[in-house]
Amino acid sequence: MRASLLVILTLLGASGAVHAQARMSTPVTVAPAEDWFSSVYTAGGLEVRADVRVFTLFALLNRLGYDAGVRYREHPVPAFSYGPARTRVRDALVTASPAVLARAQAYFDAHPVPVEAYLARLLGGPEAPGAARSLDGLEALLERVEAEWPVADLRAGTLDLYRAEQRAWLPLLDAPLQQAARLLGLPEGEPVLQVVVNLLDVEGSIRRVETGRGWVLVVGPATRRPEMEPVVREFARAVLSSRMGTRLESRWAGGAAALREARVAGAGEATVGEYGVALLSRALALLATGAQEAAYEAAGRQGYFGLKALARSFDDSRPVEAWALDGLARVTPGAALRK
Repeated sequence: MRASLLVILTLLGASGAVHAQARMSTPVTVAPAEDWFSSVYTAGGLEVRADVRVFTLFALLNRLGYDAGVRYREHPVPAFSYGPARTRVRDALVTASPAVLARAQAYFDAHPVPVEAYLARLLGGPEAPGAARSLDGLEALLERVEAEWPVADLRAGTLDLYRAEQRAWLPLLDAPLQQAARLLGLPEGEPVLQVVVNLLDVEGSIRRVETGRGWVLVVGPATRRPEMEPVVREFARAVLSSRMGTRLESRWAGGAAALREARVAGAGEATVGEYGVALLSRALALLATGAQEAAYEAAGRQGYFGLKALARSFDDSRPVEAWALDGLARVTPGAALRK
């Protein structure tokens, strides 16, 4: 399969110079994203880059109290560990302009939507779907951050860390994404999927963002090394949600009972459709990454049952839509919980 059939990992660059407003007598230009880091490529020609706007947004979020991370202490006060890039940014912005903080707090109070909506606005522009369209003024807020905080210097200072993370992905991407595209029976050029590295988020995080022009996976720093199974899982979830979510919701006869037992075991999905897509996506990801039996068993203990059988079903010559309901009907959560 040619590289054009694979996931194209790109950076959505800033569209021209951005000028500072408010309290600045001289405009401050934000360098285009393509000038920030040079691209690196997999053997199959896939591009891996970062995004200047994601960096600025998450620098702001961290300064405003986005403390989520790997918890290393519970008592007497919870404490979290951060990667070196995130630590450097957080430390450098402790004394950042309080006027920008006040403006950002007011903006977030007026727009209390998930961070994925903010990412969709930045990566997809004003035409991005959903809550992203309501975020008028976000670009101006980030211009103010660029003008008054040293985020450009912080980007330059974390260059080596970002480049190391980019390179760590290179030997891992091609084969499992090729396999996933084959198992999903994707037509050439679909879907459009982009991945952006973000070292200012939680280790191991993956945020799936709909931009209106395709999906973007914004991946946080790796704990030890990048893991492909969660990336392939989110890739598959993006495809299968649009294809099958509503159909599974209405036609999976045993779905409600399976979801109830799955939630007891720890699954986080709220609807039958979401849970069915999660099962199929996890099964495909485990198969595409060559996971061992222990990975299937661990998923079962978390409420994702029957993945081994579902994984075998992907060898069916028919499209996944044709066999998904039959495959899900064979999921037996009760037996898995009693084992």
